[in-house]
Amino acid sequence: MQFTNTILALSLAAISMAAPGVSPAAAADLETRAPIPNFKVGWGQELQNHDQTNHWVVWVEGESACPAAIELSVLTQSPCGLSFNLKDQALSLADCADNEPRSVHGNDGSKVLSCGPNGKNGRKITCHGSQHDIVQHGFCQ
Repeated sequence: MQFTNTILALSLAAISMAAPGVSPAAAADLETRAPIPNFKVGWGQELQNHDQTNHWVVWVEGESACPAAIELSVLTQSPCGLSFNLKDQALSLADCADNEPRSVHGNDGSKVLSCGPNGKNGRKITCHGSQHDIVQHGFCQ
């Protein structure tokens, strides 16, 4: 009887060790990781009325950037590491080289989008009213 119980216990242990699965730590990491946005993030520069200085701005690429662009920082400072919200997601531009972002990170610091000019560098976005036009530098997808 004891021999049968031992064999049964060993069989169950072997099956549980062979079964594929996610460790509890990895499962917790997946649950807390920032979601990947289902939209693109456009970025560029815009002259701001309040100080007549060019500032970095971001918006949802493919939607009107005017007046929805979010002001980040003056153009002479890096836009990376500054938090902003688009479509209820906390994001930040990251991995800057020459003040140009190479990625977007979620609120947990994980990379969620890759950035580049994507054929948009220098594209003028015409705004109306008192808002100045935007010069796009690229977008993240």
